[in-house]
Amino acid sequence: MKIVGILGTPRRNSNTEILLDGLLNMLESKSCEVEKICLRDLDIKPCTSCRACLGSGWCVLDDDMTRIVAPELLEAHAIVVATPVHFDNVSALTKIFMDRTWWLRGKLCNKVLGCIVVGRGYGLDTALMSIRSWALKHHMIVGDRGVAARGFEYREVLKDERAMKDLINHAKRLYELLSLMHRGAEQA
Repeated sequence: MKIVGILGTPRRNSNTEILLDGLLNMLESKSCEVEKICLRDLDIKPCTSCRACLGSGWCVLDDDMTRIVAPELLEAHAIVVATPVHFDNVSALTKIFMDRTWWLRGKLCNKVLGCIVVGRGYGLDTALMSIRSWALKHHMIVGDRGVAARGFEYREVLKDERAMKDLINHAKRLYELLSLMHRGAEQA
């Protein structure tokens, strides 16, 4: 079972990255294959709304989204989107990523969604809802609320006891869903 973590923070070693790494480590310890994609390190252009993908089925923008990210998404059984909260919503990097998956309509169907958002308080639920709405547009499986953590200063998120418990429960739920799907596929 392969899980791809999409990290939408521009900051290195951020609270968001700490939580995503923790989640991926928990899943890896259960023999899942994990891959972390740091959007800040990639060249991903915004969607131009050219609609060329309607005919070709492929995005015409030649960048890291089409060369690196999309192939990983297509191989994944689960996709975890982790973002800081910027102006009460997902970060700009995360939004560009989400917009650029438009051409993948129908190709992410039945992949399991994981989500992590980190902020000072305002916008946590809005960011979670944005990620879940994106996943539902792709007909992904949203089987858990996700993790909403409070943190602003470096490593502050580690003091958020509820978020740390939610992270453990989120990892368990993602693994549970993937295991059920895997068993179902073996029996088919």
